[in-house]
Amino acid sequence: MKILLVGPYPPPHGGVSVHVAGALEQLRCAGIPCRVLNLNRSAPESERYIRFSNLLDFAAILLRHARAGWTTHLNTSGHNLKSWLIALLCGLAGRFGSGALLTLHSGMAPAYLLGDRVWRRGLAWSACILYSRVICVNRQIEETVASLGIARERLAVIPAFLPPAPQKIVAPDALQAWIRNHTPLLSTALFYRPEYGFELLMKAVAQLRLRYPNLGCLVMGSGERETEARDLVRKTGLAGNVLLAGDVAHENCLTLISLSDIFVRPTLEDGDSISVREAIALGVPVVASRETQRT
Repeated sequence: MKILLVGPYPPPHGGVSVHVAGALEQLRCAGIPCRVLNLNRSAPESERYIRFSNLLDFAAILLRHARAGWTTHLNTSGHNLKSWLIALLCGLAGRFGSGALLTLHSGMAPAYLLGDRVWRRGLAWSACILYSRVICVNRQIEETVASLGIARERLAVIPAFLPPAPQKIVAPDALQAWIRNHTPLLSTALFYRPEYGFELLMKAVAQLRLRYPNLGCLVMGSGERETEARDLVRKTGLAGNVLLAGDVAHENCLTLISLSDIFVRPTLEDGDSISVREAIALGVPVVASRETQRT
C-alpha cells in the first residue's frame, strides 16, 4: 500500500493541516510509503510535500500517482464549491489506480449540503460515489452524506484525532514571562473567521476579568481577520489580559495548551475539534461550545 495524502499542510497550523502532517508521520513510522500533495498553493518549496502550479498540474500529479499504484486520501472541509470540485477530481483520479478515500472535516458541511441549492447535493453525490470509503469526523456529517443517497456501508465516523506525543513542558522564551504573570491561564487555537467565535471569547474574558484581574487568555492562530481581532482586543481594553500569539508550530501549541489551566473552544460551528481532543489527552480541562458532539 502507498498513500497520497491530499490536503493542506502546515503552515498555517489548522486542524486539517495538523491532521495531515500527523498522518504522514504515523504512516511513515509504520513503514507505509506516504506523500502529501499540499492544497495550499502559496506554500513554500519543501521536501515534506508536493506542490502544484495550476489545475492541470494538480490533475497530472493525481493521475501519475494513481497509475503508479498510490491510493489517494483527500482531507477536505466539504463546506464550499472548491472542496467538492477537488473531491470530484481526486475521486476520478482514483478510478485509474488503487482507489481513493475521502475524509470530510468541517462542521459547516451539513448546512452547506442541506441548503436550497440542489446542485450542491448533486455535486457532492457525484464525488462521494467515486470513493470506496467516505470518512466523516462526526455523526452529523455522516447523516448528511447518507441523505445524499450514499450507501451506509461506504461511510465511517472517525474523529480526526491523532494522540499527541509527550511534550516537554517548557514555554517558548518569548512567552514565559507573560505566562508567569497571568493566572488563571486560558488558551485557545483558532482561525480568525466568524465561525471560530473570537468575539464571544472576548466577551467572556471581559466578564471573567472582573473576578480574576490577572486572568490571561493566550490565542494561537491566524487568519484573514487577525487585524480586526487585534483592534477588538485594544478597543475593549483587554490588551493586558489577551495575547494573540499568531500561528504557532504544533509542538509549541501542545506545550502551551499543557501549561494552561483551561482550554477554550468557543466555536459557533464545528466538526470534530482536534485541539479539544488534544487538550483532553494532555489532561487539561476544556470548556467548549455545544455545536457538535464532544466525545
